[in-house]
Amino acid sequence: MKTDEICDRYYAKNVGLSIRLLYEQEGEASTTVLVEGVAEALRMLAELLVTVADESENEGFSISPFGAGRAHFSLASTLGIYIRRIDK
Repeated sequence: MKTDEICDRYYAKNVGLSIRLLYEQEGEASTTVLVEGVAEALRMLAELLVTVADESENEGFSISPFGAGRAHFSLASTLGIYIRRIDK
């Protein structure tokens, strides 16, 4: 799977991707998800998105700061991501 190759390639770079909910000023939870990181972190995520979109044998992929793929996340990250392609 190309997704595994992408993760392997970025593993040693310690990209520090952060995915978390934004909070309103009063501390209330928002419905907005913040995706942030250095350019390398965002490139890794972009490559994963394109790969899932293009790879017919791979309709979904996930990484999480609390499970598989945790090396790619910053300590500020509170959410993982599941990328799923829906075919027509």
